[in-house]
Amino acid sequence: MHLVTGGFGFIGNELVRQLKGEGDVAILDNRTRMAPRIEDLANVPSYQLDLSDHDPVRQLFAELKPKVVYHLAAMHYIPECNQAPERTLRVNVESTLGILQSARLAGVEHVLVASSGAVYADHPKPLAESSEVAPVDIYGWSKFFVEQLCQWYAETGGPRITVLRLFNNYGPRETNAHIIPEIIGQLRGGHTLKLGNIKPRRDYIHTADTAKALRLLGRRIPESISTVNVGSGCDASVEELVGLMGELLGQEIRVEIDAARFRKADKLIQVADIRQLEALTGWRPEIGLREGLADLLRFEGLLK
Repeated sequence: MHLVTGGFGFIGNELVRQLKGEGDVAILDNRTRMAPRIEDLANVPSYQLDLSDHDPVRQLFAELKPKVVYHLAAMHYIPECNQAPERTLRVNVESTLGILQSARLAGVEHVLVASSGAVYADHPKPLAESSEVAPVDIYGWSKFFVEQLCQWYAETGGPRITVLRLFNNYGPRETNAHIIPEIIGQLRGGHTLKLGNIKPRRDYIHTADTAKALRLLGRRIPESISTVNVGSGCDASVEELVGLMGELLGQEIRVEIDAARFRKADKLIQVADIRQLEALTGWRPEIGLREGLADLLRFEGLLK
């Protein structure tokens, strides 16, 4: 059985959708931030628990005895994380501790734990798994602490672990106000956007591509622990995202810069080196940014 924590979330719901074709899958989610329009997952067994409450989680693992666990549940909207650092550490770090404890006791074969490209230092070239780690905000630090927990568990007889350094996901059913859903939300009210810094470049990957990569990595059980980037290997600025959407919609979109929307700490560029993921699984991203944005605009009803 596959168990997905955060299975009703943004990446999780797409992963569950894909895993349904491979056998038994169950969802563990506190249901506080569920993705919209997921009626097709109604028949998937689901369990509502607070992951920071370790005893019920341990009991559930003992009952289900999953072979592969995808731990995706987390706080990951950076403004929210910065406003609530203690809660961020509790949700992201303490919950991971409980998942790893439960997995060890239940004899889970493989745990895949979501980390983030946010752990890396700012660097103009593609970031390999060996690149410098230097978080700049509480979210990045929480994921760095998660990675250290995973390393410790792997070294002390815990389950075999794959750490997933996920880059910027986009696609349908978003659950947080990240930049692409923010742009789409503002476009519903007109063609002038109020945005912060539009120059930073990020690696944008469609959730369908991410879910496929995670499924393939789930079959690749490491000897102890491995760390793998999951991104597209390409980067784009917010300015370029707006330009692409304008082209797709056949509209001129104006941007008004709002200094209040700038982050106190931000990185100029982050793009993943995905050669290790390709070598392990043969995976390549299938959905280009233009195609993915067009599909998303159609899903949102802005493009026919």
